[in-house]
Amino acid sequence: MDEPIKRSDAVEKELTQAVIYGIVGLVALALTFLFWRYGGMFYSFSWGFALIWLGAWGYAGWSYYKTTKVPAYPVECPFCHKETVLVAPPQMDFTCEHCLKRVPIENGRVMEVIAVKCPHCGSMEQVSVKAAAAICEQCQREFPIRTTGRVPVGMPLPQDDPTPYELVLLGVDRLKEEQAILALERFLNLSRPDVKKLLETVPITLLTNLPRRKAESQARELSEQGVQIETRRIEDPNRVPTPWN
Repeated sequence: MDEPIKRSDAVEKELTQAVIYGIVGLVALALTFLFWRYGGMFYSFSWGFALIWLGAWGYAGWSYYKTTKVPAYPVECPFCHKETVLVAPPQMDFTCEHCLKRVPIENGRVMEVIAVKCPHCGSMEQVSVKAAAAICEQCQREFPIRTTGRVPVGMPLPQDDPTPYELVLLGVDRLKEEQAILALERFLNLSRPDVKKLLETVPITLLTNLPRRKAESQARELSEQGVQIETRRIEDPNRVPTPWN
């Protein structure tokens, strides 16, 4: 199942097509005039370029018109209570464009969130009711949860790997290129052109100094969207400080 599409992404895609075909039409118009005015024996070429000009501008106009018809389906994030406008009701979890947290979805509806207490540092975290574990934003450690917000008695806490990790972007799956670019836009909070520029410089480190579990979790989410990414262990302890120092 594909990641829900934001309305802004859909509009941007149509506008990009409108601009591209508008430029093609402009070039065709210039060639039409040149062959019509100075073509001589190649005068007939002006008719072919005229057709390209009309077709390109017609398609550009159609693409621009479609931006006004992109459906809007606002979904409120249960964490920050701000709306992300999608093109259709979501059928799976998606990333809030404001707080960048995953909005939990079940059967097309937003699930509620609960407050849980980190057993490591005591800070309160908000998680969805279907979450089995959480990563504390304060100490960056993972802990098991249940709907009461308390760790079940006798359940051992996972042991953290003290070695920091980094996320390295390798590229995108060409069969899921559009989906992967959208995922990177949301994950990095970048525009589409910025993401494409970033892909021209791969391999490149996206995030560093991450706990192993968090790095693996983020890499898994991105991989599902067609992003080619890997986690790398930072062997040199002097390169970056660990988050627990």
